[in-house]
Amino acid sequence: MVAISESDLKTSLGALILGGMVCTGLTGIVAMQTVLYFRLFGRDGLSAKLKVGGVFLLDLLHSAMVATSNYMYCVSNFGQEDITDHVFWAVGLSIALTAIVTVIVHLFFAVRLFKLSKGNYWITIPVAVLAIARVVAAFVTTIELIRLGSFHEFGQRFRWVFTLGLVLSSVVDFLITGGLCYYLRRNRTGTGRFDHILDSVTLYTVENGLLTSVTTLVSLIFWLVKPHVLIYLGLHFAISKLYANSFLASMNARKILRAQSQSQSGSAHRLPMIFTTRAARHSNADQLNLGTRVQITVDKTVDVDYATDDHQESVLTDQKAPPASRV
Repeated sequence: MVAISESDLKTSLGALILGGMVCTGLTGIVAMQTVLYFRLFGRDGLSAKLKVGGVFLLDLLHSAMVATSNYMYCVSNFGQEDITDHVFWAVGLSIALTAIVTVIVHLFFAVRLFKLSKGNYWITIPVAVLAIARVVAAFVTTIELIRLGSFHEFGQRFRWVFTLGLVLSSVVDFLITGGLCYYLRRNRTGTGRFDHILDSVTLYTVENGLLTSVTTLVSLIFWLVKPHVLIYLGLHFAISKLYANSFLASMNARKILRAQSQSQSGSAHRLPMIFTTRAARHSNADQLNLGTRVQITVDKTVDVDYATDDHQESVLTDQKAPPASRV
């Protein structure tokens, strides 16, 4: 064990407590998104439901590990001046669970990128390989942290492993976000309601991708600059929740996209983001309860893969004539 200053001790414990509080709030959002999914998409295939249920259960287990870690640091070992250098088993497991949720979400979006790019292996295979390499680095980190039992010892011997995992996570986020935005922009027609929907999807992709990648990068910076202070660990607690919410918000976005494709005004960028305000929830509810039925003539159908593998949906575009009748 190494000597920990009083200032670093207070900062580390404060970061862990704050990170645990943020995790609790994000877990509530994950639960809300999960309930919303099963209410809106009860007809989805078994594989989609298993993915959603699996992410939800992993998120709950991760929250349990975070709570256990904070209890061990702040209650069980209260008064020990060097406690923030000790690695408890719950901390190691939380890192592994974060990696599992991350790779599930990365591979999920890699499949969507593969379909949107019409089977481009040159972009999707590197994404999948890097995502798997990231989870391997996280497993090595978990094993060595628990074995050594000291952050200082781990930093002396295996600092590069944890660094590699965070870097790979950010790189995969960038590749997926950039790839999805590129192929979405390529499908633009120049006019029509379909372009408004693509603008919504592009904006949604960028915002969610930036949120996870920025949080990961900030955690990486604190790990490199102040490895003896556990600010990076408090931030790392939240990474799993952000990925889970990004995945679930993407699954639930299909309902809003369908509503936009059927409404006359598709210019608003209204999609279920990770953090939703009361006004946004009322706005989304208004879109879901459409009171009109529009009859249109369609001359082009474009398949946008914002559905599950078992229940894909199409978006109708380029209205040839104005609405013929309205009920």
